[in-house]
Amino acid sequence: MAPGFPGELPEVAYPSAPPRALGERLSPTDRGTLIAAFNAGASQKQLAAEYGISIRSVKRLVRGNSNRPQATNNRLTPDQRHTIAHTYATTGATQAELARDYSVDLSTIKRILREARPDAGDA
Repeated sequence: MAPGFPGELPEVAYPSAPPRALGERLSPTDRGTLIAAFNAGASQKQLAAEYGISIRSVKRLVRGNSNRPQATNNRLTPDQRHTIAHTYATTGATQAELARDYSVDLSTIKRILREARPDAGDA
């Protein structure tokens, strides 16, 4: 049969592309191994070539942006949030210093302080 008949697919010149989602390309075990190799000193370029992913994907994995369990483990506790708000209100600590001390982004500190502020209607 020639291509063009119903139900027949034409031959493909190129193999299908790998899945785009990082979760479909790397198993949780591969992710853990990659992060451990990076922490042991492997370069991002080397890891990208070894796992068949981009350097940008390696960066996301080692920073935790694509690694949900790691991101969840780094969350601040309610006690830490209270301490941040109290420290900011009672000492001369800057938001940038608090962000550095708690290893979080400045936007996280700003959000914590905004949430800790009493509403204007409560006064």
